[in-house]
Amino acid sequence: MDDLMLLWGEVNRQLRCRESDAGRQHPAIISVQQQMRDNDYSNQLELLRDHLNICIASQPEYWKQSKLKLPHDDLIWQVPTFHNNGVAINQSAIKDRILFLRTRGNQSKTITSYVWDIEQVQDWAHGAEPSVLLVVGTSQQRKTLDTFGIEVVDNVKSPDVVLYLLSPLPDEVADLTTNRMDDILRQLAIQALQTSHPMTTLINLRLLIKLMQLVTSGDWFQALAGILSLKSCVKGDFIIIVDTGVLRNNFHDADLLPDVFLKLIRQLKGKIKLRVMVIFGRRIVLDLDPAIKTFSVDRRSNRLPPRATHSTVYLGGPMTPFEGIAGSPATASNEIATHSIVASASTSERAIYTVTPNECIGSGRPEESGSKSTTTINSDTKAEGKDTDSISLGAFQASTTDSSARSTEQWFNILEATTHEFMYIQDGSNSDSMTPIKIAVLDTGFAYTTAEDKRSLRPYYQRVKKFANFIEGGSDSEAKTDPSGHGTAVAVQILKVSLTAVLYICRVVRPDGEALFPDKKAVERAIKKAAAKPDKDSPDGGGWGVDIINMSFGWPYNHAGVRKAIDFARQNGVHMFASTSNDGLLGPPNDILYPARSDSVIGVDAADGHGEHARYAPSSSSQHSRGSRFSAPGLGIPSPNTERTWSGSSFACPIAAGVAALILEFARQSPLNKSPEIQAYLQETTAMLSVLRLASSEKEPDGLKFLIPWKLIGKAGEERLITAWFIVDELRKEYGLEVGAEIARCFKTSQD
Repeated sequence: MDDLMLLWGEVNRQLRCRESDAGRQHPAIISVQQQMRDNDYSNQLELLRDHLNICIASQPEYWKQSKLKLPHDDLIWQVPTFHNNGVAINQSAIKDRILFLRTRGNQSKTITSYVWDIEQVQDWAHGAEPSVLLVVGTSQQRKTLDTFGIEVVDNVKSPDVVLYLLSPLPDEVADLTTNRMDDILRQLAIQALQTSHPMTTLINLRLLIKLMQLVTSGDWFQALAGILSLKSCVKGDFIIIVDTGVLRNNFHDADLLPDVFLKLIRQLKGKIKLRVMVIFGRRIVLDLDPAIKTFSVDRRSNRLPPRATHSTVYLGGPMTPFEGIAGSPATASNEIATHSIVASASTSERAIYTVTPNECIGSGRPEESGSKSTTTINSDTKAEGKDTDSISLGAFQASTTDSSARSTEQWFNILEATTHEFMYIQDGSNSDSMTPIKIAVLDTGFAYTTAEDKRSLRPYYQRVKKFANFIEGGSDSEAKTDPSGHGTAVAVQILKVSLTAVLYICRVVRPDGEALFPDKKAVERAIKKAAAKPDKDSPDGGGWGVDIINMSFGWPYNHAGVRKAIDFARQNGVHMFASTSNDGLLGPPNDILYPARSDSVIGVDAADGHGEHARYAPSSSSQHSRGSRFSAPGLGIPSPNTERTWSGSSFACPIAAGVAALILEFARQSPLNKSPEIQAYLQETTAMLSVLRLASSEKEPDGLKFLIPWKLIGKAGEERLITAWFIVDELRKEYGLEVGAEIARCFKTSQD
């Protein structure tokens, strides 16, 4: 009888959802399109509800013996669809969206070929034993991972049955919710039901309905195991393919997947043969089950996550294993084998975008700029005398060269393995309930109009809260375009450093011939809007109340309107970052541009990933902003949606802003979130500068502080409370010994 009540409740839920926004606006919800075509669907649901009312009112024996059939063959698929008012993802929409990955000409034939040739992949695809395969890459190999995932699905041969959740999600569901572990298991359970003919009697449905109505991840695990167990008669293998990108930034749940699927395989041992592939679009450092055999593979780099006892396999020719990792390719002999493969795109996937003195900065492609009244200065000529960088005074500070690209990639790799691991994966972060850091990006816009942009930038686009155009006479929709690519690349650097920050995209450029230049009036308006607090009573809703403003541009002279806007932002506790210059000592009349040289703004120079100052960066001993300048990686920055590679202080600036966001974010996590006083102090420039210095180092006595956030957040073996205490201790030097009394008590208690 309880089973009937569950079904009765689900039917009523569907009737409500059919009339709701979910049913009308989100056609990617599974089978909703069929419901819309079937005008009689609601009537059939109502008829089923009437039958259920009769069954529920009768004796249990009545419905057990009843041969009453479901009035709609598709209903079995609908039972879990609106569970918890969530969504079930229509994978055909995802396949349609990434179809072009299989039709990109010659590149589509080579982009994943080296992955398919790996012995461990072959063992997983054709092996006789159940296994789990981890395919691990980074955001730079997203195309490879996307292509490989869809190829695996397409290559599954009958009678094998494949259940899959690939990334990216369809437009209609990408922003609906942040998926958790139970969402993954629930979706797989739904697909498992869809792999057989519809069950048409209440008696058969009764076997599964209770499983499909549970809500916790543990129960959904049992539901999936139970449904797969019922399919033991299937002749082929069951294959599960999950891209952890569908979990977005929920790294904790993503990292649990290997062990969860290993447990599932063990539970189903002797019933069905299950092979699982989990795709990670980031590097992982996991403490996996000892039974798991792990292989880390990187085609281009010999830097690997620190694993002392695992075998190492390299792609693309002989390479020297990372120190501390020994061994050779091995085939797992255990009954259940798990392999981890780091898939890297070849270097040929990315072209270097160079700019000569006659080319305009920020243009969509290197073109002759024509006649321009603005002086153009060659800021950096390579030793070979061919590849040069340029800067237009008053333009966005973008130089482009491939110098030190590998060191910049290494900087991000270390960030992922240390600070990100510490903040987002380890217990105690409470990141799910934390208010995200809000950052305004004043730039050329954010590209999200073409199919390629949407495919490449979807994970980042999901974290953009607002698009606004502050150029007089312009529309906000123009902020979703970015012909130059400058603003898009800047925004993505912030999101790569801080994995929970949200962005407010502000278009503040005006076209000037072939070039783009920051409009000072637009900059002034954007700063004021971003810094103002929200006001429900105001006709325009007030401001956005951001925490940080990024300005990857500058001009030679102080501007009164912008200066007043900066003062207003500082009064509201907003931190501002601006790029310094790419002219070295050749930029008259000031070597550091405005607003970077303002005392209220933190200036950022470009360096390589090792902290070496860029050749075209201003002098580290400049009289301007010496106490509030830092350097950050700004060389060899890959474009997120094109084949270009960028360099310059424009791209070091958002990385510094991202580090500041990490600091504010850590302060909103336990244990610093227990002290409102610390939250208030960290809104002051003096406090932020002090903590940024803790997260940086100097290569030479006269050098600028180079940002390495793992020096403060993510030290090996350091507990969260110790890191928090370092921040408290630094703030006490400026604001007195009473700062952070709550943290001091926690620290003392931990020592007792």
